[in-house]
Amino acid sequence: MVATPTAPTAEPSHPGWLVRRQPHPDAPGLADLVDDVARFRAADVFRTPSITSPASRPDRVAVADTDALWSDLLERSARRPNFRLVRDGTTTDPARVTRSARIGNRDLADLAAPNQIIEGYRDGATVVLQGLHLTDPHLARFANNLALELDQPVQINAYLSPSSARGLDVHFDYHDVFVVQLDGTKRWRVWSPTERSRDPIGGTHTVPRPRPDELGAPILDLVLEPGDVLYLPRGHPHVAETTDRASAHLTVGLLAITWHRVVRRAIDDEIAAGRLRSSIPLSTLDPVQADAPADGAADRWAAPDLGELQLDLGSVAVRRWVAHEIWGRQAATRLRPRSPVDAGAADGLLAVAPGPLITLSRSGDRSLLFIGDRTISLPEEAHPFLTELLRHPGPFARPDLCGLDDDSSRVVITRLLDEGVLVSQAPEQRR
Repeated sequence: MVATPTAPTAEPSHPGWLVRRQPHPDAPGLADLVDDVARFRAADVFRTPSITSPASRPDRVAVADTDALWSDLLERSARRPNFRLVRDGTTTDPARVTRSARIGNRDLADLAAPNQIIEGYRDGATVVLQGLHLTDPHLARFANNLALELDQPVQINAYLSPSSARGLDVHFDYHDVFVVQLDGTKRWRVWSPTERSRDPIGGTHTVPRPRPDELGAPILDLVLEPGDVLYLPRGHPHVAETTDRASAHLTVGLLAITWHRVVRRAIDDEIAAGRLRSSIPLSTLDPVQADAPADGAADRWAAPDLGELQLDLGSVAVRRWVAHEIWGRQAATRLRPRSPVDAGAADGLLAVAPGPLITLSRSGDRSLLFIGDRTISLPEEAHPFLTELLRHPGPFARPDLCGLDDDSSRVVITRLLDEGVLVSQAPEQRR
């Protein structure tokens, strides 16, 4: 049985800003990766490697099926860059594992060549499946559950390795990862961050890989068994290799939303609002004097007057940007119904559909409901009604909510049903 992800929450975290988290109940969450979620959030995340064994959680379930991963690659005409083969740190020439085909009047040259992939695997190459959070429906829901819990973008890759094989050389990642061992065994060696890798930032990935003389003794040297989960913060050099058994594991990456990007966004907002235009104080380039008076130039340089700089890193604009940064990378697992919704559905029992984060904010005279892959704009007078809706913990009926007259609430509910934000519930599901 899949551990239940974090229960739905909707709390005002800033004036004019409301968040609703509605996880997928049929997909794993953070509790399936770590024993103590509170401890992980407080002490481990972004800080220190940790290991979780299935022996401590017998109810933990596998988050993916290895045979299904192979089937999707070999039997569904996967295309690059969704897969690649790596052996001893070198990526196989794509031309050796792809084939051409024609669809309509278009030639495709990047389709998976199944038998060539199997040949490469038999020859010792690791098959890497990339972006599974966008192509596998179950893993998309899993990734979204983690993104809801951690407020970080989540990506999922898989590594299918033959016995006695090494895919990548010693390297470090620019994001944190959970390594989820699915089948077989794999030996992992992990080192403390080097000076260069201590706090890498994603993007160009230009920091040189660590040299053997920089590493010293590993802080972890272990063999992962099926069900084991290794958490590895970014910047920790590591290398993995199979034993005498083939291996399959997922890497679940937490892609960083870093402070430097948030601060830059906040400054951009200040500049766009016409602030931060005053001149710097006079004499700020004077040399520092040890006995300078408190109001001297040296003191102004050490603690300049930034009277106009009143950055609110929790402002609605910045929070809205962060939400878009996260959910613009995730799969749209909350789908609209294929047929238009009948207006009569608005008078039945309703619930918020699971899926990406929902946020409610204002912009001018409009209420903005962000639902992951798009934003729904509604009149400002609907804001109190939407606030009540997002704060309601379970299934509800339209009369349970106040803030709009009967006709207006029916229009709003019908719109939200048509957008897939709400779903109809059977009467027995009401709490």
